[in-house]
Amino acid sequence: MRAAVATKISAEDPVAGVEIVDVPEPEAGPGQVLVTVRAVSLNHHDLWTLRGVGVTEERLPVVLGSDVAGVTADGREVVVHSLVADPERGGGDELLDPRRGMLADAVQGGLATTVAVPARNLVDKPASLSFEEAACMPTAWLTAYRMLFVRGAARPGQTVLVQGAGGGVATAAVTLATAAGLRAWVTGRSPEKREKARALGADASSRRVRGCPSGWTS
Repeated sequence: MRAAVATKISAEDPVAGVEIVDVPEPEAGPGQVLVTVRAVSLNHHDLWTLRGVGVTEERLPVVLGSDVAGVTADGREVVVHSLVADPERGGGDELLDPRRGMLADAVQGGLATTVAVPARNLVDKPASLSFEEAACMPTAWLTAYRMLFVRGAARPGQTVLVQGAGGGVATAAVTLATAAGLRAWVTGRSPEKREKARALGADASSRRVRGCPSGWTS
């Protein structure tokens, strides 16, 4: 099958390390399911891999892409949870599992025709989302959700500051915050990105934070 693979590491020109090549079809191991890939989104983790962050030349080549949406053999439309942890760990917060890893690091990336993933990582794709939309959710949206409602314990009526308007996590944070009844203040260097954040529901925006919101627009 064809796959987008990291074949070399370059901190200066990471994209130069990407090649489209033929790789063996994956086989489902114990507790795994084969997913026919319909869409994959990119995030900064792929660039980190190509720059050698958390991976060495000895591990290459690796198939890129950890945010996947697709279809199982029985026709189930799914989103793949992008974090793979040890199922034998015995419960608790999977983010604290020292053996955890992104899909592309722990198993195989999704920038391929088919990917074998742990069955426990499959979530039914909402019918209201396209495969492309669903593939954008795992890393960015779960990160934003955890920051807001798990770690931050944010509640309706509170105000949150979202920095870096336009980024994937920031976009998810603004959308989730406003949907949950929070006020979202955003910062960003680009006027266009700040306006986009306000179109998503942000209450106020500024180019930077300077100790008080006096320079903010709402």
